Amino acid sequence: MTISWLTLLGLCVNLNLGSALHAPQHNCDRYFSYYKENSGAYIGVFTAPRGGVNSLSWEVVFTAHGTGQAETVSSLTPYPSKDSAFEKIHNGERGQVYVRFQNFGNELPKLIRAEFNDELLCRNDEYDAPSSTMTRRQSMSTSNPIRSSAPREMVPQSRPVVSFTESHKHANPFLPHNIPQNVPQNKPKIDADFEECGVEGFAPLQIGGELVTRGQYPWLAALYEGGSTASYKCVVSVISKRTVITAAHCIYGKEANQLWVYLGRHDRNENPESGASLVSVSRVVTPSAYEGSPVPDADVGLLVLSAAMVYTKYIQPLCLWSSNMGLPPNEGDTGAVAGWGYDSSAQKTRFPKTVSVRLVPRDQCLKEMKRAEDFITRRTVCAGNSQSHGPCFGDSGSALVVLRNNRWYIRGVVSLSPRQGEICDLSKYVIYCDVAKHIDWVRQNMVM
Repeated sequence: MTISWLTLLGLCVNLNLGSALHAPQHNCDRYFSYYKENSGAYIGVFTAPRGGVNSLSWEVVFTAHGTGQAETVSSLTPYPSKDSAFEKIHNGERGQVYVRFQNFGNELPKLIRAEFNDELLCRNDEYDAPSSTMTRRQSMSTSNPIRSSAPREMVPQSRPVVSFTESHKHANPFLPHNIPQNVPQNKPKIDADFEECGVEGFAPLQIGGELVTRGQYPWLAALYEGGSTASYKCVVSVISKRTVITAAHCIYGKEANQLWVYLGRHDRNENPESGASLVSVSRVVTPSAYEGSPVPDADVGLLVLSAAMVYTKYIQPLCLWSSNMGLPPNEGDTGAVAGWGYDSSAQKTRFPKTVSVRLVPRDQCLKEMKRAEDFITRRTVCAGNSQSHGPCFGDSGSALVVLRNNRWYIRGVVSLSPRQGEICDLSKYVIYCDVAKHIDWVRQNMVM
């Protein structure tokens, strides 16, 4: 068989990682993260363990190999700016501070202690002599009343030193032709609504709007691949606090330590993005039937995250199909797909877009796409849009979701589409791996 006219909708990127930079391991992932800014500078960002606090006092300690390393760590400063930091405090959100790293060679200074308002957040082992120790302090307070606290942002769980490349050549995006003060730190208060699956957030008040509003699809997340430099790869969807689902072709054969999931992702130009969290991956899972085959009927995969996420208004799970729901014999369900795929001009998009599609019977799909008969099986589903709108490059792994009892359920994941030059031919149908046919495998391999 040939797939010359079909294309996997993921993005193939060539990464030039350069010389390796070591980011020391630490056990403070909930409150501290290393970042590489777009300018190439490295910073360390601290996030308060709770919001609703009008006086913040930080003491953090770093260590570095060798003597005379005091200048490698800057003073502790409000993040991202003084005005923005105080605005967050006024809004009842978690305050943030950061340090800059400079002249550190090929290893960033290691965080060995962090205290917030005299509360020890974490402690790590110091380096043996010779070594340098750098202590930095910062206090922030306001007498202004704190506004009623909005749903808390997710505390970053594991953000490695990662910069994001979003070049036009490799980037990606959608073809729409389309927390309170006394809560224990390990048990954040989460609104009961956040424990429910498939609940859509607010949509824009306009007819025919295609841009996804922030939090509208809170299961939507982005997959990045790389080491010190990472590039956008595919779309993933949250299905539990430790697991996201995507297409197998996005992750098959990949090393877990090279994959990162950006939960709550929305604006791909903002790094880091407030309310979002970059989390490392501990395990890659694909069906034994896939084995790198381009046939989409087993093109489903799971990523188990290194740490459990916290559900927020921007991060919530999709509902999983259940065996008693049944599948429509003639299809006809209307579904939705969202992602950062190419637009109709083969350009990347900054914000995710969504499109409504209709699922069609297998026989109809075979009739109208005879050249794709090798790819249309009883474990795939076809869906299209009369306006030739739909997912394209960069949308691989996007969830095809259908609404049942006012909740969104995942029915499929984006796998294949006919190709037309630099974009996709959406005049017919996109082929999805039918997750409903793999639901037992999903439930057996996901981690709650």
